[in-house]
Amino acid sequence: MTHSTCNESSIPIPAAGQSRTEETIPSSSAVQDTTLQSTEATLEATATEEEPTHTESVVHLGSKRHPESKHGHYVNSQPPKKQKKRVDLVKPEDDLLNAEYYFDNGKSQTTDRSLRKIKPYFFKYQTYAKGRWLGRQLIEVFNTEFRDRDNTFYERAISDGRIKVNGQIVAQDYIVQNSDIVAHDIHRHEPPVAHLPVKIVRQDNGVIIVDKPSSVPVHPSGRYRHNTVLHILMKEQGFKELYPVNRLDRLTSGLMIIALSVRKAREFEQMMQKCEINKEYVCKVVGRFPSGITECHEPIHVASFKLTLNTVHPDGKACSTIFELARYDPATDTSIVYARPVTGRTHQIRVHLQWLGFPITNDPLYCNKEIWGLKNGQGGITEEMEKDLVERLTAKAEQDDEYDFAAATSAAKEVDQVEGEKVVKGGEEGAGCHAHVAEFCKICGMPSRADPEPEKRVMFLHAWKYRAKDWAFETDLPDWAKEGGVVEKDVMQDGGCAPVSVESGDAGVGN
Repeated sequence: MTHSTCNESSIPIPAAGQSRTEETIPSSSAVQDTTLQSTEATLEATATEEEPTHTESVVHLGSKRHPESKHGHYVNSQPPKKQKKRVDLVKPEDDLLNAEYYFDNGKSQTTDRSLRKIKPYFFKYQTYAKGRWLGRQLIEVFNTEFRDRDNTFYERAISDGRIKVNGQIVAQDYIVQNSDIVAHDIHRHEPPVAHLPVKIVRQDNGVIIVDKPSSVPVHPSGRYRHNTVLHILMKEQGFKELYPVNRLDRLTSGLMIIALSVRKAREFEQMMQKCEINKEYVCKVVGRFPSGITECHEPIHVASFKLTLNTVHPDGKACSTIFELARYDPATDTSIVYARPVTGRTHQIRVHLQWLGFPITNDPLYCNKEIWGLKNGQGGITEEMEKDLVERLTAKAEQDDEYDFAAATSAAKEVDQVEGEKVVKGGEEGAGCHAHVAEFCKICGMPSRADPEPEKRVMFLHAWKYRAKDWAFETDLPDWAKEGGVVEKDVMQDGGCAPVSVESGDAGVGN
């Protein structure tokens, strides 16, 4: 039995009330997501991997379906959140004037070590107070929500008036109130990202489809602003208004839909809410994943907003993900697995795979026995374990920030004393330790950080295919999904899989 893929299929994007049938995405195309988030969210990181699908399948492993659900249709489901017009306190065009990109290792987009960097710049963070900030002291909010600097830095910033509330200088113990506008003037040093192209595969009828490379965040959040898909597209390709329909984690690659207007964004969000857009991911997991279809319906809740940490919890939100084994590689004891999220919770695929005992091989958060213990979170953890986990991770993150600063300071002093001496993070010297010499910023005093290694700029999770009634599109499989192994299935399509005969090592799974 054979079936076609979407590489060379017509991919119309419907206008309101009608469908289109022109244009084709070539097989080499890749599609990416860019998210324009208002300045209100520049201090808050969000990321999700999701959306609805329909399929008839057999449960081989996992939990029972949520009693109110039937493959994503929930009785008490909430309507999609309306995307509002941007009410930014800083105009995007003015913000982007400060964005000056440069590239190491030349401008090659084929070198693994090629990085996109941005020169440090001044920026005023401005955001409305988040709900979880209300009733708390201003200094406490900054110390607990933002880990880039220490308590001393924030105390000085408040007293010097670099941190203000509603345009006024306030005391450190000021109690944050509803509708407060919190502002922070800062000299920003953004981390680098991979210098890979943000490909626009389609632009039609008020929508662009892009292929997001790994390591590049979708929208401004945390330490990233201009080194994001959104701002790269605005700066380099002249877009003025972008409204993301879906989002991906920073390390996740693949398809994203970006609307050019609020109306079009709402139109696509309603399609997702009605399960009219099916998504399919591909991932590489630890161990031999069970053959056939595996459904997981475990509820997920946010264990820590600050850490963006999510866990399976009986009081969490209903979630459903359908998995299928594509191939197993006995040499590495890893499996390539297709994932079809029915719901759209933060980290849903990653958390469900961890709960099943097959985490993504290089997931820095959910595949780490030092954090989760010998079982690595398989089958879930108790509330006491979760509380302890959050405390330890928070302490570790703070220690890492302090350690980075201390190590960089030590390195800078060594360089001052011994010209040409190179000291890497950890303070170890000697042969081979010539990776990074820290330097202090002459403006703000921040020490430079070492560039991320290539293996830390990617996670083996890729948004591969989107389908709706009148259109479909997909990216090429990433290289890590094309490695050898025992192929068991072709691709999941229309609720089932066609058996195929493919030799071990075939690089064209799903093509």
